Amino acid sequence: MKKEEKKKIGIGAGLTLGLVVISLMFVNSAFVNDIGIFKEKLQPEPEVEEERIWQRIGGYNDPLGENDPGAGTGGFMSIFWLDYEEDPATVLANNATDWSASGDVHAYEDTDGTTTDTVSEDPSYIVVRACFTQDQAMSDGNWNGSRTRCTLTCSGDETISQVIWGNGTAETYGGGIESDNDSDFDKLYINFYFDDDSDGYRILDDGSIDWAVTLEAKH
Repeated sequence: MKKEEKKKIGIGAGLTLGLVVISLMFVNSAFVNDIGIFKEKLQPEPEVEEERIWQRIGGYNDPLGENDPGAGTGGFMSIFWLDYEEDPATVLANNATDWSASGDVHAYEDTDGTTTDTVSEDPSYIVVRACFTQDQAMSDGNWNGSRTRCTLTCSGDETISQVIWGNGTAETYGGGIESDNDSDFDKLYINFYFDDDSDGYRILDDGSIDWAVTLEAKH
C-alpha cells in the first residue's frame, strides 16, 4: 500500500473515532443534566387493572325442572311471576331450586319459546333467576353481584324495558337479590325482580305478554 493511501486511511479512522467520542460525551452530558428523568424511567410501571366490559352470557336448553346451564356455565334458570303481596327482598333470598312448586308464584317458565297460563289480573313481580360463574362474578375471592345485570323486555299487556343489577338491594323498579352466595361454591345465584312501582304487573282477561331476557356479566 502506498504511503499516501495509508495517510488517508489514518485520517478517516481518526475522524470516526472522534465522532464516537463526541457522541459518548453528549450522552453522558445528557445523563448528568437529566438524571432525574432517567431515575423516573427506571421506576417500575404501576399495574393497570384491565378494564372489564359487559359480555352476554348463557343460553337456553330444554331441561326437566329448573334450567341448569351446565357445569362451569352461567346463565338463565327460570322466569316467574311472584305475588305482589310478597316482600321480594326476603322471599327471593331463599335459594329454592324450583320456584314452580311455590304457592306464591302465579306462572313459571324454565325455557324460552313456550306458553304459560296465569290467572288474569293477578298483580305480580316478574322474576328472572340466573347463575354466574367465578370468572363472571367473582373479585378477589369474593362474589361481586354488581358485576352482573339482567335486562327484561316485554310487549303485550305490559310494556317493559328495564335493566336490573345484581347488587343485592331493592330499588324502585326492582332488584338483584342473591339467593346463594358462598365463595366456596362455583356459582353465584341471583333472583332479579322487576317492579312497576305501582300495582304490580298483570295479564288481562284473554291477554298475553311476550318476553325476552338478556343476562350479562362484566368480566
